[in-house]
Amino acid sequence: MANKILVVDDSKLVADIVKMRLEMYGYEVRLAHSGEDALHQIAEEAPDLMVLDVQMPGIDGYEVCRRLRDNPLLDDLRIIMLTSSDDKHAAFEAGVDDHLNKDIDLLNLPNRVKMVLEM
Repeated sequence: MANKILVVDDSKLVADIVKMRLEMYGYEVRLAHSGEDALHQIAEEAPDLMVLDVQMPGIDGYEVCRRLRDNPLLDDLRIIMLTSSDDKHAAFEAGVDDHLNKDIDLLNLPNRVKMVLEM
C-alpha cells in the first residue's frame, strides 16, 4: 500500500509540481492550500507524511507544525518543511523532521521523503 502524503502550499503551481513529482514514485498525494485546510484534512484522515510550506496566509507552517506536534494522536506523522525560508532553526524548533529549500532541494524531495518515512 502506498504511503499517503499531504502537500500543503498556498501556491497551486508549487503544490501541483510536488504532487506530480511524488506520484512518480508511487506515493498517494493529497493537496491543501492553507494551514487551516491542512488541519481539517488531517483531522479527517491523517497522512503518513506532510510536506509543508512556511509562508501561507492565515496559519503559517510553523503554527501548523506546532499544533500537530501538540496532538499525541499524531506522534507518527512525519513532517518535511519545503520552503524558500532558510530558517532551519525555527523549523526544527516547531517540530519538523526535515527541512528542504524549494529552490535547491526539490529534485531531492522523493529521496528525503523515503528517508524520513523510514525513520
